[in-house]
Amino acid sequence: MKELWKDKSLWTASFICLAAMAFCFPNDGIELPLETGSFLRFFQKMLDNKTILFLIPVASVLPTGGAYVRESAGGFLRLYITRIDRMDYIKRKTVQIYAGGFLTLFLAGAAALTFCFLGIYPLELKGSITWEMFWESVSLLLRISLIGGIMAELSGIFAAVFQNYYLAYGLPFVSFYMLIILKERYFSKMYALYPAEWVKCQQYWGTGHTGIWIFLAVCTAAVMLLHGLVLYGRLREI
Repeated sequence: MKELWKDKSLWTASFICLAAMAFCFPNDGIELPLETGSFLRFFQKMLDNKTILFLIPVASVLPTGGAYVRESAGGFLRLYITRIDRMDYIKRKTVQIYAGGFLTLFLAGAAALTFCFLGIYPLELKGSITWEMFWESVSLLLRISLIGGIMAELSGIFAAVFQNYYLAYGLPFVSFYMLIILKERYFSKMYALYPAEWVKCQQYWGTGHTGIWIFLAVCTAAVMLLHGLVLYGRLREI
């Protein structure tokens, strides 16, 4: 994880996401004085945007998605495996790649929320902010970040399977938008297949939307397990 924090691509991708969020800021909604909690509503509008949805499968895979291709191409992986247990490598790599996708979006969102608080909160009328208002914003950011982690893990799977940068970075994007096309054109009632619904969570997912968290947790476990199995098969060839 230490090398992930030092990776410039993580911060570059996060900055790109932050710039996109700033671009999506709803300037037309500012009428002074602002209602209490307006900074949270503005933050939600910044995230609940087609531009951010478009960026999720792009920015999340940039920091760590093609790690296997990079490490195996120059013979580094063969040398590295002689110094570390293979199962330890698989555990570290699957967690690192998922964290790279998660943190890319989470760091950008946390920075955007901070800027909204510093810039908009002083313009609001005095009042109390409820926990429900705050959790709605945080849960939106967490869902986006979890989807980013899943996309990064998919990129890691494609990198290990095809050992090609283009496929590692491109196939998660294709898979993401294939689900959008399938839902919008052929399976209109299958909202569980719709990535935009994973973000907005507008349909019924159980009391307190617990279903969406279970769904994302299961998807996370599935892609990490599949990635681990693919890596295990590749390492046996070394």
